[in-house]
Amino acid sequence: MRRHQLTRASHIAIVGGVTALFLAGCATYEPVPLPERVDLADQLPGQAVQPLDMTGVATVAVLNNPDLKAARRKSGVAEAQAFAAGILPDPQLTANLDPATGGGSVVTGYGLGLSYDIQTLIVRPAKVAAANAARDEARLTLLWQEWQTVAQARTLYVQRTNASEKRELFANLEGRYATQADRSGRALQAGDATFDTAGIDLAALLDARSQLRTAERTGSQADYALRTLLGIGPQVELPLQPLMSPPIPDRAALDAALAKVAQTRPDLRALQLGYQSQEQTLRGSVLSQFPSLSLSVGRADDTTNVHTISLGATLNLPIFDRNQGDIAVQTATRAQLLSEYQARLDQTTGDAWKLWTEMQDLAAAIRKSKTACPNSKRPRKMPSGPIWLAICRL
Repeated sequence: MRRHQLTRASHIAIVGGVTALFLAGCATYEPVPLPERVDLADQLPGQAVQPLDMTGVATVAVLNNPDLKAARRKSGVAEAQAFAAGILPDPQLTANLDPATGGGSVVTGYGLGLSYDIQTLIVRPAKVAAANAARDEARLTLLWQEWQTVAQARTLYVQRTNASEKRELFANLEGRYATQADRSGRALQAGDATFDTAGIDLAALLDARSQLRTAERTGSQADYALRTLLGIGPQVELPLQPLMSPPIPDRAALDAALAKVAQTRPDLRALQLGYQSQEQTLRGSVLSQFPSLSLSVGRADDTTNVHTISLGATLNLPIFDRNQGDIAVQTATRAQLLSEYQARLDQTTGDAWKLWTEMQDLAAAIRKSKTACPNSKRPRKMPSGPIWLAICRL
């Protein structure tokens, strides 16, 4: 009897030790509260005394943009999913007790069994490859979002700088035309000018004043959008350098860039990895159509004190389902991703040529404007009125 108690105590100790070992490796939960205050920066990261140029604005946007911060967290989800796909599945443990209820037997039967699904090991390589490709796709998607943020920052930089230059120009024109309209008004009252002459000067003043208000509104909107993109508060000073003439690539440079655009643009590379992930997902679905096999081993002791060791196998018969529905879905999804990638590649080429043509047209228009505008500060009479004078003073 004492030996039986010692054996039972040792079994309890072993079970308790194994349970404690498993619990030691478990994750713990810790709540994270939502923020209650804004997280806008009160100064530019590494702010220097000099105003920011286009590259500096783009750099600050990549480092401090709130949407990019959230996107980097979202990319961590794909990292965790790739980690989860590489974890081996757990085996299953079964146990049962068979106490005797009659017949005079005092022996309690028991049974222990351990089983493992072999099918999960067969499809595991495809699942891991699909998850790794999805992880790399998420990284490139984040990089493409950073590229788009850089492009948006440059656009807002140009809009705000251009609005500032226009505001200065039309403020100067408003002062000049206000003086001219005042002189024309006094001359009209004295009878030294006609209504047509005074009307032209007044129209020039109103036109310059309207252009000034438009430039002020555009500048305020661009400044607000740029500060939001940079993740800085309204109290932060944001000096910008004047605009510089951008380089225009020639046709040969554009052809060379388009020849390797599928290997350089992050969005196209992300679509390629998404397609590879879907290829592995489809491969896993095809492997899942084969019979699933589970192996088990067990030990039992019945009420007659007979000990047995059993080996077992469970085989799923693929007669009706055979995973055909999931295979059809994954095949259609692969075809969809293929078409989307082709469409994006075609759109990339068309957009590149469209932008290059517009740049050529704008460069030609600027050359004509510089040729037509006077070089001296003194304006000459133009048949198109004050707008032409304003353009020539740019």
